[in-house]
Amino acid sequence: MVKAIRAGLVWDGTGRAPIADGVVLVDDDRITAVGPANEMTIPEGAEVIDRAGEFVMPGLINAHTHITIIPGLGNQSGQKRRPIERQALRGARNMRRELRAGVTTARIMGEENWIDVTFREEITAGEIPGPRMVVSTRALTPSNGHGRAVSAFDGVDEVRKGARENLIAGADFLKMFLTGGVSSTRGSMTAASYSREEVRVAVEEAERAGTYVAAHCVRGFGIRLAAEEGVRTIEHASMATDDDLALIKEKGAWVVLTQAILLHPTGIEQGDANNPAVMARLRDARSQAEERLRAIVASGVRYTIGTDSMHGLLWYEAARLVDWGATNEEALLAATIRAAECCRVDETVGTLEPGKYADIISILGNPLEEIASLERVGLVMKGGRRFDQISAE
Repeated sequence: MVKAIRAGLVWDGTGRAPIADGVVLVDDDRITAVGPANEMTIPEGAEVIDRAGEFVMPGLINAHTHITIIPGLGNQSGQKRRPIERQALRGARNMRRELRAGVTTARIMGEENWIDVTFREEITAGEIPGPRMVVSTRALTPSNGHGRAVSAFDGVDEVRKGARENLIAGADFLKMFLTGGVSSTRGSMTAASYSREEVRVAVEEAERAGTYVAAHCVRGFGIRLAAEEGVRTIEHASMATDDDLALIKEKGAWVVLTQAILLHPTGIEQGDANNPAVMARLRDARSQAEERLRAIVASGVRYTIGTDSMHGLLWYEAARLVDWGATNEEALLAATIRAAECCRVDETVGTLEPGKYADIISILGNPLEEIASLERVGLVMKGGRRFDQISAE
């Protein structure tokens, strides 16, 4: 059935000016036309979805998250070691929360037991609600590395085999941990977790399969190693230096920013409050957050945003971008088409254009004027199907 979404303002994410009193036409799971109401012909019998006074835009894209983790519960790697049936139940709730918050596409940055592949299949089949997914399966990390849950890969041969196993199991890309992180004490924050040869072989195997490597890099030599060896997306980069950013820009890599987990009171602060070592790392990261985020926004590197399992808080990530120098439109682009480009799904999602999936949301407010209004999501449509009636809990 054809659907016609009438909006107070349509922002299509292509760079065109917003369309006042706009209409988006949808046939089955695809967009067929976008334009002013006075120039559009709504087919007889079409279902009209009236969102007058609302801001209609492409569905949000969370470029860095997990299915089964809730940072506010602490010990994130330990959460991925829980029985798989418990992880599945928690993951189903997390993905409902993402979808109800307007996230229609999510890039999943490491899960055990191929659970992300299963979620992708079940969501695609319509068995459970959730965003469309780009998955990495098991993260590649050494035995003593940050992010170690169940799987670990040591040495060139194990990294190569692990990469190939991930790809045959259904990984869309490969995820590596190249530095320590804030939420654990495993792995150095300044040295690289893997050797140059180990990173090189992961990139080689990804490129052989027509895909890429994303690397967790917070600070230090791991960032430079990743950029030098052809890693495509640098995850977090929350303490990257100006020299690091210059190299990332030169190599054409992306930076994926994740601030809610560091700054929001329900993130690491809540989950690991009783771990002094983690709290020390958190204070260090927070002390540099504003300076480093301002530097990233101003540097000219390609960037996008993700929540790192702070489910439902992509609006918060966008708001921090604006706080630190981005325009409101740049923040919206980071959460839509730029995220789609980063995740290599821009041919099908990220803008409201004919032929793309009908992934469409409405906002109660105007995020071009007040970025925090992204929190107030009304309509949620994914592939032409409405999900705004589902509970986020």
